[in-house]
Amino acid sequence: MIGESQLRLLSYLATESNSEVPISTLADQLGWSTGHTSRIVSDLEARGCIRTTESGRHKLTKLSDIEPVAQLQALMTEYGHVDFPQLVAGSGLRLLYYLDRRRTATELAEVSDLSRATVYRRLNDLQAVGIIGKSKSHYELNDPFSKLSSIARGLAHHEHRREAERRADRVNILWETHEEYLFASDSELDRDGFFLTGPSLFAEFDIPLLTRNRRHYFHSDRITGVSSADLVCHTLLIDDDSRYRTYCLLLIQRETIGWTTLRERAKYYEQEADIDLLTIITDLVAYLETGGRIPSDRLPSWEDFKSTAADYEINV
Repeated sequence: MIGESQLRLLSYLATESNSEVPISTLADQLGWSTGHTSRIVSDLEARGCIRTTESGRHKLTKLSDIEPVAQLQALMTEYGHVDFPQLVAGSGLRLLYYLDRRRTATELAEVSDLSRATVYRRLNDLQAVGIIGKSKSHYELNDPFSKLSSIARGLAHHEHRREAERRADRVNILWETHEEYLFASDSELDRDGFFLTGPSLFAEFDIPLLTRNRRHYFHSDRITGVSSADLVCHTLLIDDDSRYRTYCLLLIQRETIGWTTLRERAKYYEQEADIDLLTIITDLVAYLETGGRIPSDRLPSWEDFKSTAADYEINV
């Protein structure tokens, strides 16, 4: 996440409109050393938040034109009296990511993975300056600042995309939180923190599938590998059509994945999913438990499923 120094530099550039500002000027105005300023500039450039050009011996800086930066510039310009860098840096930006809807402090702590003490401290700071309001234990952004959540999400999305595109071609992000994301690509990756998932991973569970050249990866610094329960969720997030649901049925049956485990993982992914993942998972489990007596045009007949399972030597 972007820290306070990065936001202070962005805040200064926001006041300079379209001017290109030398690093030496930034250092003087912000009271930083040239070395520290250069490091912050390099970090923001890597994130895609600013652009730099060379002019003689000077490096000039300017805000980039990506949407979240433009939105942030507009807010900082209109509400110059608000110390946004102090309020939203680091954990504040993560909290704003999840204030896309009304939530309680407990819900915010759960989804953001921040301690409750940090959540309450940040909420109190934001409420004190009128950025958020509270009603019946639920917090939400007040109208003038409602774009802060989309700014936080936009910055995270842009950072994820740039990170993936430095390593892979034709990246398409399919699901993400503030720190993890699932994406499709034409490239083969073998990098720390990037885990193969989706249909291409089924072969590791003795379910070899005919797949397209498109491959799928899950980026996370919190795991050491993709579990079978995670693979079910990832596959449905990639595509929840009848074919992919059948793949998931085969995997659940072969690995005897427990309902409790599946439900926990589905609840995690559903928070940012475009599909009703928990309901789909519930239907898949019920289908297996009842011998296919679940009416659905997205699930195979029980006889067809047994035949497919037999092809993979999976007992049903």
